[in-house]
Amino acid sequence: MNGKAIALVGAAALGLLAFACTETTVLPPDQEAPGISVSGSGSVFGEPDVAVLSLGVQAQAESVGEARSQAAGRMDAMLKALKDGGVADDDIQTARFSVQPVYDYIEGRTVLRGFSVDNIVTAKIRTIDDTGELIDAALAAGGDLSRVDNLQFTIDNPDALEDQAREKAMADAKRKAETLAEAAGVSLGPPRSISEGGGPVPIPFSGEEYAALAKDEARTPIELGELEVRVDVQVVYQLEGE
Repeated sequence: MNGKAIALVGAAALGLLAFACTETTVLPPDQEAPGISVSGSGSVFGEPDVAVLSLGVQAQAESVGEARSQAAGRMDAMLKALKDGGVADDDIQTARFSVQPVYDYIEGRTVLRGFSVDNIVTAKIRTIDDTGELIDAALAAGGDLSRVDNLQFTIDNPDALEDQAREKAMADAKRKAETLAEAAGVSLGPPRSISEGGGPVPIPFSGEEYAALAKDEARTPIELGELEVRVDVQVVYQLEGE
C-alpha cells in the first residue's frame, strides 16, 4: 500500500470515528431545554381480596433420606389441608426446597450432626375470610415440623385503584409545578416526560399473630384492614416560550 492509500484509509477512519462520536454524544434538543422537574404521589385504599401465605416444614435427622422422608410426609399433610380448605392446585407452588448439613462444634472440631430439609410453598388464598382457619388446619397437619415464613394481604386486580392513584399523583405533580413556575415568573408548558412507580402496598402479618401460632389452643386471629395503593410519578414540564 502506497503513502496516498494509507492517507486515504486514515482519513476515512477518522471520519467514521467523528461520525460515531457525534451520534453518541449529541443530546436531543428537548433534553437540553430547561424545564421544571417535580415528583407527585397519590394514594387510594381498598379492601384486600387475596392472602398470600408462605409456609412449609423443616425436618432434621441423621441422614438425608430420613430428613427428606419426614419433611415429605408432613408437607403432603399440609398441602392436603390447604386443598381441602379450597385452595386450588394452580394457586400453590414451591417457593424453596433445600437440603443442608448440620454441624456441631466440639472442642474446636467440626462434627456432622445430621441434615436439615426445608420445603416451603406459597399458597394464594382467594377466600380471604377463611385465611385463619386454613393456617390453623395446615399447621395442625404439619405438627412440630411446621413453619410460617410470611403472610401478606393484597388485591388480585388493582388496576382500577391504580388508575385513581395515578390521577391523584399527576394532579399533585402539576400543583407543585404550577407553584414553582409562578414563583419563578415563568409560564408552565405541557409535560415533557413522565415516569411512575408504586402499586399495592401489601399488609404484612404482625408479630402478635405469629406468636399466637405457637399456642396449640389459640385460633389464629386475622385482621384484614385496608390496603394502600400508591403511585409515585416524576414529571418534567417544559416552559412556555422555549
